Amino acid sequence: IGRAVTNFDGPIVFVVVSRYHGGAFVVFSKALNAAMEIAAVEGSVASVIGGTPAAATVFAREVKQRTDADPRVRAARTSLATLTEQVRSEKLGEVAAEFDAIHTVERALRVGSVDRIIAARELRPYVVDALERGMARFR
Repeated sequence: IGRAVTNFDGPIVFVVVSRYHGGAFVVFSKALNAAMEIAAVEGSVASVIGGTPAAATVFAREVKQRTDADPRVRAARTSLATLTEQVRSEKLGEVAAEFDAIHTVERALRVGSVDRIIAARELRPYVVDALERGMARFR
């Protein structure tokens, strides 16, 4: 896909309608094709790997520290294994929510990964307009 984006000679309009996730940030990057135009429908989500996978892998130490510091874990040593897993799940959800709150399409707009955010009702006119503008640049 990356090679196709790089080599394509014409307008590319990329619209995020739900989740802009993982490798999409790399594949659909203006660094590969400056003629590409990118928009995100309001309410769509931008994330690198998603909050839960990030919390479980990238922030595993943070989740463990929060789990170990929780008063319920400290007080309930008799049922520690069961309780620890329950609290870990909660802390995983907390860290995931914090991570997901940071990675929004609004942030993607601020850092230049998205050109604009559009309302769902604007999707069709936007795509038509973007394609017409793109084709005009290649005439």
